[in-house]
Amino acid sequence: MHRATSQTHIRRYIMYQIWIAIIGALIMAGGLGGIYYLIIKQNATLGAKTIQFLAIVFILPLMLVLGVMNVLGRETIGTILGVVVGYVLSGFGKE
Repeated sequence: MHRATSQTHIRRYIMYQIWIAIIGALIMAGGLGGIYYLIIKQNATLGAKTIQFLAIVFILPLMLVLGVMNVLGRETIGTILGVVVGYVLSGFGKE
């Protein structure tokens, strides 16, 4: 009985990881699709804000997926998160 319960928890955890990976991929695809829409349909250019947006859209979901799958440790995620927040917020003083 204990073994069946353990296998059920493992299956749930794997499904949880898969769903987080799918959600992360959808966020990345949506962000890239939005940028393509702006570039193609509205003739926008790639500026600093666009690059900052892409950094958030790609790095944060990727960190989430890698963190859930135990590829990245807590310290690494905290460091990368600090770098991304610093990069994104660094341009606000120049406006």
